[in-house]
Amino acid sequence: MTALVYPEFGGRVGSLAVGGHEMFVTGDATKDPLSWGCYPMVPYAGRVRDALLNFGDQQFTLRKNVPPHSIHGTVFDRTWKILETNSTSVLLEISLGDDWPFRGTVQHRIQLSDSKLKMQLSVNARDVMPVQIGWHPWFVKPQSTSLQFGAMLQRDKSGIATEVQIRPPTTPVDDCFINPDELLTITIGNAELTLLSDCSHWVIYDIPAEATCIEPQSGPPNGINDDPLILHASGTLTRVFTIEVQECT
Repeated sequence: MTALVYPEFGGRVGSLAVGGHEMFVTGDATKDPLSWGCYPMVPYAGRVRDALLNFGDQQFTLRKNVPPHSIHGTVFDRTWKILETNSTSVLLEISLGDDWPFRGTVQHRIQLSDSKLKMQLSVNARDVMPVQIGWHPWFVKPQSTSLQFGAMLQRDKSGIATEVQIRPPTTPVDDCFINPDELLTITIGNAELTLLSDCSHWVIYDIPAEATCIEPQSGPPNGINDDPLILHASGTLTRVFTIEVQECT
């Protein structure tokens, strides 16, 4: 396997090739940064309703990058700093930036072996803040998938997940799921990928004809408002996303 990491394009893994065959939708500076590779979503993942963050007794306005909402955090389209690198791993870091009202940094550690891509995100808070993290991989459209979950979160009229749990549909989706019934696997070419994470929620977007997104997140869309995980000053939140690869016979 080979992986290409792009610090200048949001600290993303822009390519994952297995036996010379690409697993991710690739891109470059001319392409929408929301639409390719596997990028970190920090300090929130998915949509934030009306680009408004309510925390404590204050309301903050976030950038409306998918009007009228904000989506996928503040770091996926900025340049990260390289802290460590060798032939099989890299450690990147970036501040949460001016589009987030609280001070903090995030590190993205990416490690590659012969059969595994492991990514770890760690948010380090300097102020008390709500936080959520995740990854947004754009996989080349799989030939087959095994993505069974116990429940899906029903969306409201704005298209944002609620706390209401419903049975997952069999039609193409752009929705948030919880409680996997089994290991999540997809097959692309002659490679079977197993997706593992300690995140609690998964967003699946399989409507495009050319791609499928399977996104581990530490909470649901708008989770930083509805049910936030709160970091105290000097606190850290860490999550891991691993893609294990096995050759199909």
